[in-house]
Amino acid sequence: MNREIQIGRFRIVALEDGCFALDGGAMFGVVPRPLWEKLTPVNDDHTVPLSTTPFLVDDGKNKIVIEPGIGQRWSEKERVRYHIDHSEGRTLVESLREAGVQPEEVTHCLMTHCHWDHIGAVCGNDGLPVFREAEHWAPQVEIDCALNPDHLRRASYRADDIAPLLAEDLLQGFQGEFSPLEGIRMIPVGGHSDGVCLVLIEDGGATACFWADIVPTANHVALPFIMAYDMNAARSWEVRSQWIPRAAEEEWACLLYHDPVSPMGKFVSSERSFSFLPLDPSDCG
Repeated sequence: MNREIQIGRFRIVALEDGCFALDGGAMFGVVPRPLWEKLTPVNDDHTVPLSTTPFLVDDGKNKIVIEPGIGQRWSEKERVRYHIDHSEGRTLVESLREAGVQPEEVTHCLMTHCHWDHIGAVCGNDGLPVFREAEHWAPQVEIDCALNPDHLRRASYRADDIAPLLAEDLLQGFQGEFSPLEGIRMIPVGGHSDGVCLVLIEDGGATACFWADIVPTANHVALPFIMAYDMNAARSWEVRSQWIPRAAEEEWACLLYHDPVSPMGKFVSSERSFSFLPLDPSDCG
């Protein structure tokens, strides 16, 4: 399994922050179980295994973490319910160190949206920010949802994931397309959540795209494979119909947060659909 590629001046490394599981039916939405259960292992409680894969983007000067991970601040009941597992040292900090980066060296932490399975690791077991020297960025609408979720959104957000960042003035919000650094763009598209973003990494004529929950796993590349968790399925269809064909046509490196097997690959078009091809490092420049 390839976990590192080069996009121009950017070294991109797939990190680890454990794994968990969610209901298979919810993960695949309107897709019938006889179809999706052929694609993934299924646990006895009908959940399917998922990774939480942050990405390190390093240009030699800046060290950027995209999506910190699920974190370890969970009760035993929650760990059992969601099959949360950080065994074998599979934590964000240990994974970063294996990639040659200390937490205090991280300059930017980019959060595509503020769901707990994506940003729980932004604070450690002590409840304090992990990246104390970093700028933290998230869509403003996602920050607002985390602090004051309505009844439809409450299960997806935890205010204590971001409150410590705000208390120390480490978190900033943005609206519309935003570029924290030259060559990196965060593009809010919506659908899965109100402000969920794509993250494009562009340099030297090559492009990588972090798909967040717009395409969570390799089994969600076909356009109809939209999660029931998405707040606005019609918008998700529009977003996926626009961006997945473009990624395939332009041969982007595609970075997947929840795929437990292949976090890096390319989208490939066929006559009627799209699929995922794990990435060979030689495919990128």
